[in-house]
Amino acid sequence: MARFALAASLVAALAVAASADEREPQVAVAVGAGTGFALVPLLAGGVLWGSSQDDDLHRTGMLVAMAGLTAAPVVAHVIVREYKRALIFAALPLAGLIANIIIMEVEPQVTTYGNPETRVSFGVALTAGVVGATVGLADTFGATDRWSARTGGVGLGARF
Repeated sequence: MARFALAASLVAALAVAASADEREPQVAVAVGAGTGFALVPLLAGGVLWGSSQDDDLHRTGMLVAMAGLTAAPVVAHVIVREYKRALIFAALPLAGLIANIIIMEVEPQVTTYGNPETRVSFGVALTAGVVGATVGLADTFGATDRWSARTGGVGLGARF
């Protein structure tokens, strides 16, 4: 009986996956989830950052915030089934995260007493993460139009 249930659920999952492109993308859900994935870690990272002058807490706060910014466009685009775009729009926040990890390894006190060159580099990388996540989330609004062009369907989901 368990094998039958497993086989039936596998067939149902494959049928849903096969017809997934026929359904209009849920743009509102995608943007909401992506925004949540961006804002909650950004808030948590900011709290960690602002709670003390400890460089380790600053590092942890930056990692938490930048990880959320990197995940936000991925989550949004995966929900609307645009997997290539998820990778494309995660590239800039991921590059900013990697750059900041390298900067904090080279100069651990960059957030408190670092020299101007590393502080500017740190800020540019952080800004790249914010801009990349924002553009990636904004691009999700066009998912219905791209779906309509691809499938010939008429979508209304992106028209808020």
